[in-house]
Amino acid sequence: MPDTGSFQDDLREVVRLVQGGFADPVAGPISAAFVTAAVQNGDAARSLHDFFMARHEQAAEVVRRAVERGEVPADTDGADVIRMAVAPVYYRLFVTHEPVTERDAVRAANAAAAAARAGGVQCTGRRP
Repeated sequence: MPDTGSFQDDLREVVRLVQGGFADPVAGPISAAFVTAAVQNGDAARSLHDFFMARHEQAAEVVRRAVERGEVPADTDGADVIRMAVAPVYYRLFVTHEPVTERDAVRAANAAAAAARAGGVQCTGRRP
């Protein structure tokens, strides 16, 4: 995971990684096919869910470091911040079928960072 020393910059890099993965000419179509398969197949959906849970927890390290630096409240839910940051990428790709530019990725990260700094992404104690 990125470690720039800045929560907002780290979060931008996480979203850029997702955006770049789908833009990659080799990995992008494979990733898109897996997401599409998950819509149609329960086993694929469970596998995709497990993959995302692991990736969100891994990426939440950028939020844990931000908590340590005092950039976000201590009760910030790291995995939910990551979900919030990357959700617009998936929405544009799979719901509205729009391209996702680097500008879109940065805007999504900025919005999630602002919500986290404002205390809007607190742990609730529940997990799906």
